[in-house]
Amino acid sequence: MLTMQAGSVAEVLLDGGGAKPRKCRLTASAVFSNHMVLQRQKPIPVWGQGTPGAQVTVTLADERKTTVVGPDGCWYLTLAPREAGTGLTLTVESKGQQLTCTDVAVGEVWFAGGQSNMELPLRDCKNGRREVADSDYPSIRFYNVPQRAVLDEEAESTWKVCAPSTSGDMSAVAYFFARQLSQTQGVPVGIIGCYWGGTSISCWMSRQQLEKTAAGQKYLNDYAALVGDKTDEQYAAEMERYNAEYQAWQARIDQRRAAEPTVTWPVLNEECGLCPWPQPAGNQSPFRPAGLYETMVQRVTPYAIRGFLYYQGEEDEARHATYDVMMASLIDQWRTDWRDDELPFLFVQLPMYCSREEYQNHQDSKHWAMMRDQQMKVSRTVANTGLAVLTDCGEFDNIHPLDKQTVGHRLALQARKKVYGEDVVADAPVMAQTRPTEDGGMEVRFRHTGGGLSVRGDCLEGFQLAGADGFFYPARGSVQADRVLLHSAQVSAPVYVRYAWTNFGPATLYGASGLPAAPFRTDEFPIEG
Repeated sequence: MLTMQAGSVAEVLLDGGGAKPRKCRLTASAVFSNHMVLQRQKPIPVWGQGTPGAQVTVTLADERKTTVVGPDGCWYLTLAPREAGTGLTLTVESKGQQLTCTDVAVGEVWFAGGQSNMELPLRDCKNGRREVADSDYPSIRFYNVPQRAVLDEEAESTWKVCAPSTSGDMSAVAYFFARQLSQTQGVPVGIIGCYWGGTSISCWMSRQQLEKTAAGQKYLNDYAALVGDKTDEQYAAEMERYNAEYQAWQARIDQRRAAEPTVTWPVLNEECGLCPWPQPAGNQSPFRPAGLYETMVQRVTPYAIRGFLYYQGEEDEARHATYDVMMASLIDQWRTDWRDDELPFLFVQLPMYCSREEYQNHQDSKHWAMMRDQQMKVSRTVANTGLAVLTDCGEFDNIHPLDKQTVGHRLALQARKKVYGEDVVADAPVMAQTRPTEDGGMEVRFRHTGGGLSVRGDCLEGFQLAGADGFFYPARGSVQADRVLLHSAQVSAPVYVRYAWTNFGPATLYGASGLPAAPFRTDEFPIEG
């Protein structure tokens, strides 16, 4: 019997019924490997490829199940749900070949997707070196889906046990999320990381899904116009020039960091130049709509999971007006692919951000504010979703804020409350209602305050009032229990109110739970830009 690790390829010569012998292989999907975590209390799908018509037997601990490889060379079966545990072995057998996965755990599995802020590795986050050194958590395992732009590229990866020697490559957000879940739920936690910096939301769903909405179709049309009649050879040549420019920039960054490991991004941007962006467009680009859905997401569906984590949106800020439609489409796509239309979808509301150039030119497009508003809308209209508010986690001139501990913590609060039923405060304070007061002010009431509101800093900032004319002016205010009382000398009869309605600004209002109040506006005036 030929024995290998799962995810590898066993090639044997077969007698094709008198025809010339041909090569065939037995595989399990690469996501099945040593140290993996299987989702507890749910049916466990297992799949792979083999010889058409051959019998395949999968064994997990005391369970043994058999299926037959289909005419397309694919096989699939489902194992029974199991409770949490460790030290299991999974084997796949067919025609004298055997694939073996050892040190298999059963616990909670989450799929972590998005762009660079989800991708940012543990070693690069705030206090990253110390966090990596302290990351000896054998109950946490992670699998990073290989980043591949096209399907014909090799894509092999394995599950890793969280330890100082491995954790540096793990998504920092996912790590802090998993650490809290492992501690509070008392079971192994697995993270499937599937992300790529700089990607639009359109990269992570199918062409068919994009074609269902006008917003999705526009992504397809706009990218096709960028590519034009460019050949793959032309794209390759453009990428060669781009990569040379990027590598030169990265070398400057590395040299500067070697001299001063704590150097900040504003300094790096000023001394080394901005990162070359965007990459050239082409039909083999990882940034094409639907591309990474095919080359990454589909590699791991429908591996049993508890739910999704998602941190993305920076790349789509210029298309803020339709981001709610796109997010609803993405959630529908992933839930359909995982064959469960109620899978929890926990995601991050974009933090504050402003580039140095925008600040120096006194620009505030409000695009990031609008993106936050769209994300809040999705959390209110799509079932089984949870939103982590991060108005206090942005960094000036750094689109990759390094405090991922807070992000992971707030996502974990969402999971603990809405998925695992714990009695914790997970939602940030949100505006419940407003009313003009008799003294020419405005009262704003909040819910989800966790026992009341408080102000951090010297005074309450971030509120604006407007009359019927729609011109907004800064407002001063005070906090009383779950409400804020506002006045503005320029607005004698307020009609509308906004809070934190800016790309980058202060977050001073908090609930008793320590969560910052969510941005909001009560007007619907068009946003310029």
